[in-house]
Amino acid sequence: MSEQFIPNITTELRKDIVKVPEAIQEASGIIVFGKKIRSIIYTTDIAIIRNTNANAVIAVYPFTPHPAITKSIIEAADIPVFSGVGGGLTQGTRANYMSLFAEAQGSIGVVLMGQLQLVLSKKFVKLLISLLLVR
Repeated sequence: MSEQFIPNITTELRKDIVKVPEAIQEASGIIVFGKKIRSIIYTTDIAIIRNTNANAVIAVYPFTPHPAITKSIIEAADIPVFSGVGGGLTQGTRANYMSLFAEAQGSIGVVLMGQLQLVLSKKFVKLLISLLLVR
């Protein structure tokens, strides 16, 4: 079977983007909630996020997570975002709530860095299950 021609449309304004290697297109990737992801860029820089051909972004930073930062990244991104929600100093209830905030703001998933001891209350587990069942 011959290779299908795929047109490549760009402009002078969008030609200098952060590109992933061409070989990544041969990877099988993963499908998360119906979106195929072959490449992930690791950054919180909104200018980079807006100017890349990666399929998703992991937005993790070495500070205490805050909903305003997560919201800003998700709103600026035109690709799925995996949001950092804790793992270092941010653990327990705050990490739990940051996960809920990130999901409510449109994050496709969350990232916990380092070792984390989750303490889940029965109320939180019920809330999490109800959110997962809605999908």
